[in-house]
Amino acid sequence: MTRSRSAGSPAARRRREVPPAPAAASASPSASASAEEGREWIGAPRYREVRVIATGGTGHIIECEDTELGRRVAIKTARRDAAVDPRVQEMLQREARLTGRIEHPNIVPVHDAGVDEIGGRYHVMRLLNQPTLETVLERLAAGEPESLATYSIGRLSTDFLQVCRAIDYANSCGVIHCDLKPANILLGRYGEVLVVDWGLAHDQRDGTGLRGGTPGYMAPEQLDLNAKLDARTDVFALGAILYEILSLHAPFDAASDSQVQVLVGEFAAGEWSPPPPGRLRAIAGPGEIEDICMRALDPDPAGRFATAGEMARAIEAAFFGYARLP
Repeated sequence: MTRSRSAGSPAARRRREVPPAPAAASASPSASASAEEGREWIGAPRYREVRVIATGGTGHIIECEDTELGRRVAIKTARRDAAVDPRVQEMLQREARLTGRIEHPNIVPVHDAGVDEIGGRYHVMRLLNQPTLETVLERLAAGEPESLATYSIGRLSTDFLQVCRAIDYANSCGVIHCDLKPANILLGRYGEVLVVDWGLAHDQRDGTGLRGGTPGYMAPEQLDLNAKLDARTDVFALGAILYEILSLHAPFDAASDSQVQVLVGEFAAGEWSPPPPGRLRAIAGPGEIEDICMRALDPDPAGRFATAGEMARAIEAAFFGYARLP
């Protein structure tokens, strides 16, 4: 179960393919119009619809006014123009419970959850008006002066460390994200960093979760239905993200999902490997950071960092001279 990508840009590696799921995409005028034609309230008469932020194959993310607290929030629901699908409802409930379980400053918070008047599940999250790391990397690749001035390697590395800490915490709670990518990392103006979209997360407590992800970010073991997923699975995706931060190129760069999967297969078989990021772009940082990145991308889980926390400590030591900790 993989999520589709469009070809021709770094963003091509960042959209996931899965069987129909409440995935987010850019809202269109028709989507916004459908929201206005739909019900005005979601759940109890507390959340008043404002607009559709994003829509996917089976779900919507809707900006709403929380009339009780006088603030704007984001609500994730199943598509409201389709019959209630028990499978989608189960996915929404599971995502809300998993995300609510892993409270962390760098993980998008869930404020509320419930069932609406037609039996559809929803959950309420913080409304996020900030760019994704995907957007920032695209602007940097395009040479946008403001982004180049704002997002130095040092700044992005500091942001990346916050992602590592969030993932380390989630993994310690038995939750493996399984779909880490720049599009699922939000960067705020004041240094806020949030990891979002836990819909494909694997729960180690009971072994549940969809087997899926995004081509080019999925660890090789995610393609094997019998393989065990653990913290090292997310470390691989972190390595792919760090590679893009350093080089502004995806490590598995191809025009289509199938070609990306071929590259990953060749990589796992030892027949090919991506070039070190320093060959694609001069890196204004310590040389060790490239080694850290490539270690995280090892096709063999045993060759990677054991945890995102271990990876973070190695980055801190490389960039900031902190002592390496066990």
